[in-house]
Amino acid sequence: MKINIEHGIEGAKEAVSRRDSIIIVDTIRASTTYVNAFASGAVRIVPCSSREHLDKHMENYPGALRSGERVCKKIKGYDLGSSPEEMSSANLSGKTILSSTTNGSKMVVASSGSPLVVMASFCNSTAVVEFVKKKSTNVSIICSGRLGEEVIEDNLCAEYLKHKFHSESIPFRLSVHEISEECKKSPSYDMLVSAGLGNDFKFCMKIDSHSIVPVLDNDGFILL
Repeated sequence: MKINIEHGIEGAKEAVSRRDSIIIVDTIRASTTYVNAFASGAVRIVPCSSREHLDKHMENYPGALRSGERVCKKIKGYDLGSSPEEMSSANLSGKTILSSTTNGSKMVVASSGSPLVVMASFCNSTAVVEFVKKKSTNVSIICSGRLGEEVIEDNLCAEYLKHKFHSESIPFRLSVHEISEECKKSPSYDMLVSAGLGNDFKFCMKIDSHSIVPVLDNDGFILL
């Protein structure tokens, strides 16, 4: 099994052209938010590349909740932001969520031609690796980044996932605490703190807090 690490939309397109299985990593925060939404009972999460794209999907999913953020803040008029802490305390039983985020949603749209697409973060890393190992041969881990730039937390999470594919019995080069401290060097961390969402960072750093694997099914993620 070959494990590639790619970056951004172009990396996703390369992975699709190779027919790789794709693991999308948007550590802060979309991947972590999706996992916590499913843990709170959501049954489908539909990524939307823009607000207009989301509005169009409302026609297909009447009664769906609208979730989205821009610069970490909930979009005005939406039901939910993109906060894993918010999702963890919400009653989402049986709900479909239409999600528009700064980076992660666009990455999903770019990856949708792959035979298998899943969402991963530190919070579901072991579950994702075990799931993908059973399903595929070659894998591309796509680091979403932010606004076209690489970010520490996605690169580090991708490295962590790749390590688990090949060397699960050997400890990762960084401890849990060291991973968190490295990710605090990211502009993403500063933005969360500035927006009063420091607790979201803690959710994003919880390694293996869930065994949930969001899997892309047509236009949205579900749990198999």
